[in-house]
Amino acid sequence: MAITMTLPLYRSSVMLASRSSKIVNTRFLSSSSSHPFVLSHPKDVDTIIGGGSGTKRGRIVCVTSGKGGVGKTTSAASFATGLASRGHKTCVVDFDIGLRNLDIHLGMERRVIFDFVNVLMEECSLSQALIKDKREKHLSMLAASQTRDKESLTVEGVEKVLSNLSKTFDYVVLDSPAGIESGARHAMYFADDAIIVTNP
Repeated sequence: MAITMTLPLYRSSVMLASRSSKIVNTRFLSSSSSHPFVLSHPKDVDTIIGGGSGTKRGRIVCVTSGKGGVGKTTSAASFATGLASRGHKTCVVDFDIGLRNLDIHLGMERRVIFDFVNVLMEECSLSQALIKDKREKHLSMLAASQTRDKESLTVEGVEKVLSNLSKTFDYVVLDSPAGIESGARHAMYFADDAIIVTNP
């Protein structure tokens, strides 16, 4: 299988699809939200709020697949760690609401106090929910909730969180759940790039 990458530091059985690619220029089925699921993101995430049109923001990369068990979380954790080890401020976000496991891959399972849904529900601040890696100083993680379901995600809420993360981090890596259900579509909605993990 051919591998197309824009970042040279990561090699695996993955394909990187750019937002300009025909692969990601497709329309998803509408959700219960008022927003149609189109793979592009609103202006709030394109430029930092309060900044000029030339203000840079972090790049958002979604690690996804149509199938479970192919190594999405392993790929997301490795990719994010690789970016951080090269000096890029990186945050990796677990979108698998109800089935959290990114924290285990990164050795942070005992440090999770607040999660993604707590931030969405304004039960804590984003900075309170972020966990800094003890080995890579440029790496942080936002854990998924184990006790809520994917209906907790809204386009508006996800947009607000990712907009804030993209102000602080050079890269925001989204660990998508499998398939094309609500959790995966919310993860893909604001992505600049998609890393599609497959079994060779």
